Amino acid sequence: MPGQTSIPVPGYADLHVSTRSGHVTVIGEERDDVLIEGGPRDEHIERDGAGGVRFMSANHGSSNVEVRCPAGSDVAAGTMSGHVRLRGHLGRVRVTTVSGNIEAEHVEAIDARSIAGSIEVERCDGKCAFQTKSGRASCGSAAKALASTISGEIRFDQAGSAKAQSVSGTIEVGLQGAGDVAVQTISGSVRVHVPKSVRPHTKLRSLAGRPRVECEPGNDCEIAVRSMSGRIEVVPA
Repeated sequence: MPGQTSIPVPGYADLHVSTRSGHVTVIGEERDDVLIEGGPRDEHIERDGAGGVRFMSANHGSSNVEVRCPAGSDVAAGTMSGHVRLRGHLGRVRVTTVSGNIEAEHVEAIDARSIAGSIEVERCDGKCAFQTKSGRASCGSAAKALASTISGEIRFDQAGSAKAQSVSGTIEVGLQGAGDVAVQTISGSVRVHVPKSVRPHTKLRSLAGRPRVECEPGNDCEIAVRSMSGRIEVVPA
C-alpha cells in the first residue's frame, strides 16, 4: 500500500525522483522537510549529507507519487509514460519523459525533454530549454528560451531572448524587450512578436515567398530566421 515518508532537510532539497509509469507531482512550498506520499511498497529512498534526497520506484507496475519540498529546491525527475507536474516555486529543474506530459508553474531554470509528451511552463526566471520530437512545448515567460523539435509546436509568449530549431513544427516567439531571436526550420512557419518600442534588425530567408515584416527597422536587437518553405512573420506585439 502507498505510504508517507517525511525527511527533514536544511534550507532546501536537492531532489531526485524517478518512476516507470506512475505520475509524479512535486510541490515547492514553505516547509523544512521532504514529504513523500504514495509510491509502491518496493520504493527506495536515499539521503546524503548535503540535503540530497533520492526516490526511486520499482521498475514495474504503476504508482503515483507526490513529493512536497521546501520552496526553491532543485529537482531532477524522470518517467517513462507518467506525467510530471511541478507546482509552486522550484529551483533548477531537469525533467525527462518518453510519452508523459510535463507541467511547471514557477522554476528558476528548466531543462525539459520528451519524445511525444507535451511540455508547458508558466514562468521560468532563467534559462528555459525544451527538447521534443512531436509534443507541443510552450512557456509563458522566460529570461532565455531554447527549444528544438521535429514536428511539435513551439511557443514562447514572453522571452528575453530565444533560439529554436524545427523540421516541420510551428514556432511562435513573443519578446519581452530588445532580445535577440535565432530560428531555423525546414517547413514550419515562424512568427515573432516584437514590442512596439523595439526596432529590430532582421535577417530573414525563406524560399516560400517574401517574409512579412511590419516592425520599424533599427538595431535594438537581431532577429534571424531561416526557412526552406515555411512562412516568416515579424510583427508588433
